[in-house]
Amino acid sequence: MKKYLFLILLFLLNSCSKTKKGDFELGNLWKVTSKSGIESYLFGTVHLYPKNQLKLSENAISKLKKCKVLALERDITDKHGQQKFINFEMPVFFTENYKVLISEYGNDLVSMEGQLIEIANNNEIKISGLESTEEILRIMTDLSEIEFLKTDFEKDRIIQVYQQTLEMYKKEQILAFKDSMASQMPRKMVELSVNVRNNNWTEDIINLVEKEPVFIAVGMGHLGGENGLLKILVDKEYKLERIK
Repeated sequence: MKKYLFLILLFLLNSCSKTKKGDFELGNLWKVTSKSGIESYLFGTVHLYPKNQLKLSENAISKLKKCKVLALERDITDKHGQQKFINFEMPVFFTENYKVLISEYGNDLVSMEGQLIEIANNNEIKISGLESTEEILRIMTDLSEIEFLKTDFEKDRIIQVYQQTLEMYKKEQILAFKDSMASQMPRKMVELSVNVRNNNWTEDIINLVEKEPVFIAVGMGHLGGENGLLKILVDKEYKLERIK
């Protein structure tokens, strides 16, 4: 599980209102209505957070319980895939960031995906992944080639960026968060870790929402922006409603 938490640092990252096409500045939780009328949900997460600063949305919990499937970025309950992930040598960017967060927050850190999995298991909700372990490891291999500045690994900077992420999450500022990723990370990193994966997930998401109610939980950075999942789904003529 700890190796999975390395990955989360990359992706650091309720009433309804109808949303105009492209109006996706705010909102962590969205209802997605399929073309056959099935209601599913798309939820942006902070993969790892201090339990004294944030908590899993009650709205998200209630909507998850209405669904038949919990779809994560990757099915981390798959033991075979998880073992491959554990054996993979992570890029230094993730290991160094993880060390800083563990040093600063220790046992206060909570996995949001872990909480969702527990709720799903308690309610006999199936769990699936939008990508295979092999797919994400290929991307991680490409990310290993990206060079970073020494200042990117300074503890104060890592904590500052992380706290800014938490504040944007609390305010549901999904577009601002996506923009912050673009300004703080190399372009190739954002392209590989967010945009490419969003495109790869689209067909799977469409197949899922057309079949049965599904709760899709991915990092907040995947929702907003020109290449975000929300715009992709609207462009595919799916009806979206923000859940506040």
